[in-house]
Amino acid sequence: MKNFIIFLMISYASILAQGLTIGSGTTLNGGSSTITVGGNWINSGTFTAGSSTVVFNGSNSHQTITNSSDETFSNLTVNKSAYDVQLVNHITVNGVLEVNNGDLDLNGNTCYLGASAELFDGDGNTVKGTSGTITATRTLNAPTLNNIAGLGAVITSTADLGVTVVTRGHAAQSGGGNVGILRYYDISPANNSGLNATLGICYDESELNGITESELSLYSSADGGTSWTNRGGICGTSDNIIELQGIDAFSRWTAGGSSGPLPVELTSFTVAQLEAAVLLEWETATEVNNYGFEIERQQSENGTQNTEWKTIGFVEGHGNSNSPKSYEFIDAGPFGENPPVGDLQYRLKQIDTDGTYEYYSLTAEVDATITSLNDEQLPEQFHLSQNYPNPFNPTTTIKYNIPVDALSLPDGLPNSVGQTGPVEGQHVLLKIYDILGNEVSQLVNKFQPPGFYEVEFDGRNLASGVYFYRLTSGKFTAIKKMVLMR
Repeated sequence: MKNFIIFLMISYASILAQGLTIGSGTTLNGGSSTITVGGNWINSGTFTAGSSTVVFNGSNSHQTITNSSDETFSNLTVNKSAYDVQLVNHITVNGVLEVNNGDLDLNGNTCYLGASAELFDGDGNTVKGTSGTITATRTLNAPTLNNIAGLGAVITSTADLGVTVVTRGHAAQSGGGNVGILRYYDISPANNSGLNATLGICYDESELNGITESELSLYSSADGGTSWTNRGGICGTSDNIIELQGIDAFSRWTAGGSSGPLPVELTSFTVAQLEAAVLLEWETATEVNNYGFEIERQQSENGTQNTEWKTIGFVEGHGNSNSPKSYEFIDAGPFGENPPVGDLQYRLKQIDTDGTYEYYSLTAEVDATITSLNDEQLPEQFHLSQNYPNPFNPTTTIKYNIPVDALSLPDGLPNSVGQTGPVEGQHVLLKIYDILGNEVSQLVNKFQPPGFYEVEFDGRNLASGVYFYRLTSGKFTAIKKMVLMR
């Protein structure tokens, strides 16, 4: 009888139905009408949306949208005084999706927004669901404050991102005990490097998940949510948006509390004495906001105890991780200069992304009487480390390795220590560039023998922003990004 009523009323400007069922083999042409549904939507036939608007306004219980194949709506409105509308299958909306009252529960399904579709939700009435996503694809050419399909990811960039897929989910992202808000974004542009972009993530206060709003910070994950990095950002609590500038590439993003994450759980810390160096190894079980570890050494010689702890290196952390991670550090002076000698003690200073730190008391001791490095302790390959600290103001340290099998110096050409060939080593060039590729500083331009090196960069005369440093030696080239933040 319901199908018969549909055909009788199809020519009218509006259709009212307590519950709407389209039987198998039956077609409903929406035309330009408004179809108001107070019960469930069940489609076992065909719905041709036209330019129609389907409004769900039932107030007594949840309403569901069930269809034998993916349903396509032109305009869809949720206007319920109580409960929500739940998807049982995937849907596509090609016009306007409005959530005015109540919620649209994805319920593990995907809502696709067509090429010109827009979402309007917020103020306690949202698209939600612990599983399922809502997604849109747009072409972004140097976008300015582009809120992609109304999904709440606001992007500005001087670069052409090309075809960009933005997917919004509502499962709280977590790592090592730290939990985010009930919203995250996967942002996947065709061009995803050198973007110098600004991202604003909108949120609804119903999604805070117990986090203090004023402490919200943006987090990014390059591995689909396994590990996370606190990227900071400015939270506008009155507008419910968190903004961050200077983004080089997009990935998965969410918001979480900037304070109160669980600490890094260290499970082991061992030291082994090599012939001309000391090897430190440690493992973590879980990590939250782990920027990295400073390695500190206390050294006594000739029976004299030195109580001063000296920072001798830094190892970058994994951000957030629920799986075990292994680290190592070799304590050795560059090319035999100032190797560790005497009775040595080591400890770890774990630093969070917000600058807070904690000392781990798993102090390791070694009796090291070392005079010089030999080929067995020299690096076996080129390596350019991430600068530390990063972001920095105004100075930072850059470390790199020249391997033992580097090319030899021709006879008669002086090297960096005043010797003349043939000497194992290679010409090294280390330069700093701004975001536009302009050279701003040259730190190293000389021949260097194999060993471990570090150089300090002073950016006090430069503006805040993203910079790149490039190491070139023979056929080896490596580039890394750093951020100067005033």
